Amino acid sequence: MQKIGYFYLISVLFISCAQQVVPSGGSKDEKPPKILLHNPDNKSVNFKSKEIILKFDEYISIKDPGQIIISPFLKDKPKIESTGKQISIAFLKGYPEINTTYTINFANAIVDVNEGNALNNYSYVFSTGNYLDSNSIKGKIYNAQSTKEEKEILIALYKTNSFTDTTIFKKYPDYLTKSNEQGRFSIYNLPADTFYLIAFKDANADNKYQKIEEIAFYAEQIIPSILSDSIKLTLFKNPLHKPNTLLDTLSKQKHVYQFVVYNPTHIDIKSLKHKASYQKLNTGKNNIDTIHVFVPQSIDTSAEAFEIKTIDSVYTVRLRTKAKSKLIPFQASIIIPDKPTDSIRLISNTPIVNIDKSRIEILEDTTQITLSYFKEISPFEWVMYYPYKETKPYTITIKDSALLDIFSRYNVKTTNSFINKSEKEYGTMLLNINANTNQKIILQLIESQANDELVIQTWKYPLPKETQIRYLKPGNYQFKVIEDINNNGVWDTGNYSQKIQPEPIYYDKTVISIKAYWDIEQSISIDNIINN
Repeated sequence: MQKIGYFYLISVLFISCAQQVVPSGGSKDEKPPKILLHNPDNKSVNFKSKEIILKFDEYISIKDPGQIIISPFLKDKPKIESTGKQISIAFLKGYPEINTTYTINFANAIVDVNEGNALNNYSYVFSTGNYLDSNSIKGKIYNAQSTKEEKEILIALYKTNSFTDTTIFKKYPDYLTKSNEQGRFSIYNLPADTFYLIAFKDANADNKYQKIEEIAFYAEQIIPSILSDSIKLTLFKNPLHKPNTLLDTLSKQKHVYQFVVYNPTHIDIKSLKHKASYQKLNTGKNNIDTIHVFVPQSIDTSAEAFEIKTIDSVYTVRLRTKAKSKLIPFQASIIIPDKPTDSIRLISNTPIVNIDKSRIEILEDTTQITLSYFKEISPFEWVMYYPYKETKPYTITIKDSALLDIFSRYNVKTTNSFINKSEKEYGTMLLNINANTNQKIILQLIESQANDELVIQTWKYPLPKETQIRYLKPGNYQFKVIEDINNNGVWDTGNYSQKIQPEPIYYDKTVISIKAYWDIEQSISIDNIINN
């Protein structure tokens, strides 16, 4: 029994000594790892080593290798790995160029194993020549539309002596870094040279710009200096195609044809068989919209021919629907008013060619009313106006066969009801605008909604000096200013190939609170919004 007990005691002691555990109790470790040794030394010159060793005061790991950036760019990246209390950087294939200063920026990738404390913004620098380059650039990058700081954007420098229009698509940057959480970026240890500065959201992490990726650029050549100035960049979605470019055509339902067009500003699509055809535009993402063309039924089973005319071209497209395809179902809906002075809207998914107004009934309580007017906005939309009384209930019924569509089909009965809202549920703003009369400005009142914004009202050049905004829902509002440089009445994004920056956008920092049944007076200065 004594031998067994003695063996058990020795085993327990051995296991206790072998296990490494975090001491219990005491305050939480919030200190980042500390570097005890660089081999070779950080900021070494005449660097010839095949491996770099970094030793720390505690067990560490590399949390996110994607944060590590080597500048200038090395096509054959070194092998970087962490073991225990050290990191090794081994140049197994490619070796740094001669007479060049390199920076290995770990950002916040190095963390301790126990608590995950990060060693922030650590860089290892060395030169294969006899001196360290000491120039730098720094700056900040913003989103062109939201004006918010952009993080994780690749900031790339390309030497001007080898730069062409296709460089950013085909070659790796000479120097690079990424923007941090606050949109700030900096590249140190640069040579006395001239560069072009391009930034892009490197979605596929290949360090080359792809056309679909958002981009920013600095308009002039950059000469880094020891006392670098702060650069402001604006990230935008570069146009994927020329405006009015036809991207695709299809037809899934009989007598309905879809034309997918990039930014359809000046495009005309006409059926060559039918004098009467109807078009409906569906707005998509990234300026890729779809024009639906409806043509009447025809005995002719040959392909439909369309003439497409843009500013600089005219051409013909022929489309054929599959033999088993069916007509799109006829659906009509009633959109009730959102505000006391709004109208009722009738919406159809196919063109309406005839309406029997006697089969449309509107009741105020139980009394039938006569509309003030019934107006066509398009063959797909009609407006029914009446001075609807506050807090009164209304019922709208479109009876069977009231509507006839292009394909000789009648609607089925549909009904909708609402209680008209009261003016007391809304606020009113009397707005005074102080603006330079020569400023080409678009002014918008917006309501913030989570990560999105809702445009309530827009004013274009020339701006009024005074205006009243009625029926504002209770909530928080701001003003947004767009410098309409080309004076076309809309915000325009940038264009890298044409070296055009996006039109500047500014947000008034003042948040205006609107309450129900309140009138407020608000004054704004366009200059103050732009300059602040």
